[in-house]
Amino acid sequence: MHLIGSLDSAAMEPGIYAEASRGLSRKPLVNAGLGSIHQDLTWLELEPGGVVDCHLHAFEQAIYVLSGALRLEAPRGGGPLVADDYCLLPVGLPHGLRNAGDLPVRWLELSAPNCGEEGWATAFVDDRLTGGVAAEAVRRAHFTLSQMPEPSATIGLAGFDGSNVAGASLRMLVDGDFGASQFNMMRLAYVPGGTIAEHDHAFEEAFLFLEGEIEAVLDGETYLLKAGDYCWSGVASMHGFTNHGEEPVRWIETQVPQPPSKHQARFRGDWDRLVRDAAGSVETPG
Repeated sequence: MHLIGSLDSAAMEPGIYAEASRGLSRKPLVNAGLGSIHQDLTWLELEPGGVVDCHLHAFEQAIYVLSGALRLEAPRGGGPLVADDYCLLPVGLPHGLRNAGDLPVRWLELSAPNCGEEGWATAFVDDRLTGGVAAEAVRRAHFTLSQMPEPSATIGLAGFDGSNVAGASLRMLVDGDFGASQFNMMRLAYVPGGTIAEHDHAFEEAFLFLEGEIEAVLDGETYLLKAGDYCWSGVASMHGFTNHGEEPVRWIETQVPQPPSKHQARFRGDWDRLVRDAAGSVETPG
C-alpha cells in the first residue's frame, strides 16, 4: 500500500488545534485516516503573531523547520528554531509554539505511535503548570548541506550495499542515538543518475521532496515527483527511486517504527537471484 500527494493539494485540517491556536494551518500528509498504522506526518504553517497553546502528547514527536523562525516554549530545552533546525519532543513534555517574527514559519511534524483519529493522545494544559511537570528535555540540533556525506553506493544502513544503490547520500537526524525510541528522521540526496533498486521493509517510510525531481516506483506504479510532493510506503510496499534529471534531488525521510538491526531492506532483485541460484544448485535426477 502506498500514497502520493502534493502540499499544494493537501487538505487543511485544523483538527483539535482549531480552538487552541491562532494563525495555524495544518495539512496531514500521513496518518491513520490515510492508511498508516504507525505514524502521523503533518505540514504546518504559523502566521506572524500566531500561537499554538500549551499542550502535551502521549507520543514522541520530531519537528523540522522548513522556513521562518519558530519559538518553542517548553520548561526544558525551549527556545528559537530557525530553518533547518530540528528537535525531539519527549512524551509528556508540555510545550507551546509561537511565531514572533514578520514572516510565516513552516515546519514538518513526525509523531509516533500513531495519534489515532480522535486526537485523544494530545491534551491542552495551563502553561503556568509547565515548570512543575517532570519530563525529559527537548533534544535539538541544526542541519546543513555540508553534513551530507559524499554520494556513494552505500548509505550506512544495514542491508543496503553497492549492488542496489548508486549516487546516494544520507544524514541521519533523529534516531535512537538522538534519543528517539519510535522513529528515524533523516535527510537524503541523490545526484543525477542516483538510484535505489526496488525493495520493501518491515516498517513504514514517508518522503517529503524539497528539491529536484525523481522517478518513484511504488507497488509497480511509476510517478514523477518534485519539490513539494510527498509519498508514503507501507509495510511490505515495494518501492524504488531514480534521479533521471540534471540536478540533485533532496528530501526528508521518515522510518516508523525504527528498523531492525539487520535485514532492514528486502531487495526484489536480490531475492530473485537467490531463488534462481538455489534452484540451479538442486541436482536433477538422471
